[in-house]
Amino acid sequence: MKLDDVLPSHCYAHAHHLVAEIALVRDEMGRAADSRPDPEITGAQPRDCYFEAIATWRKADRLADELGVRGVQPAPAMPALRDLRPGHVLQLIQAVQAQLDDVKKRLDITEKAPVPAAEPARQPSDVLVMLIRANRVLSRLLERPFTPSDVHHTVALALAYAERLGAGETRAPFERGRKPADCYRHLQACLATTKVLSEKHGNPSLTVHGAVSDALPSDVYDLANLVLGEVAFLHSLTPNAAPMHALEPGAHGHRLPAHVDQLARTLATRLAAL
Repeated sequence: MKLDDVLPSHCYAHAHHLVAEIALVRDEMGRAADSRPDPEITGAQPRDCYFEAIATWRKADRLADELGVRGVQPAPAMPALRDLRPGHVLQLIQAVQAQLDDVKKRLDITEKAPVPAAEPARQPSDVLVMLIRANRVLSRLLERPFTPSDVHHTVALALAYAERLGAGETRAPFERGRKPADCYRHLQACLATTKVLSEKHGNPSLTVHGAVSDALPSDVYDLANLVLGEVAFLHSLTPNAAPMHALEPGAHGHRLPAHVDQLARTLATRLAAL
């Protein structure tokens, strides 16, 4: 199928298949299912699905590494953010599936889940929810789950993009004893602000409704990837925005949820100032 012919319905079918394939690995590894309800999402765009699929790819890559899988192919090259289409989302989902195929081979899993037929009514929001479901299950398979340090690095990148947009330099005060749920709530505030800013540019954007029950650092990481993607997208829409360089020093080291919360509140304040 040509890239331009791919529709959200095709992405949904393959994302649904991916979830079923991950469930085969989960059962083989003896891990429990995540029984929490799916988040309610409206207005998602193909770019949001792509940003979430990046998190899926990284989790599958970490799982493969933990199991000693070698020879995993790299993810496809990322297109310009303004050019992201369902076809690019499908390419990345298929790259994750290739990783999972290697994991299944390592675990001697011969069963294969069927790929469901495409449902024409499916929209990017449906695809995004399915990818979040895949991420939740993958998180339960990892010996080294994604931590507040991983989230902090992702939010720090989003903040760096925001600074290139002229979002100021003030930093929120550090508050001890923060929980992943606090971080999740403040990242939702960031997402709400990026929605307003994107729509000012004439680009619709997503809304994630409600809080996640029993939020884990991996849930915050998934949301942080959406925020990072939206801020990077805003950066791509802004004429004469200072560039971001891959070689710039980033924030690394051990972090607590309180550090993530501080950074998320800082980002929310700076985005609101735009």
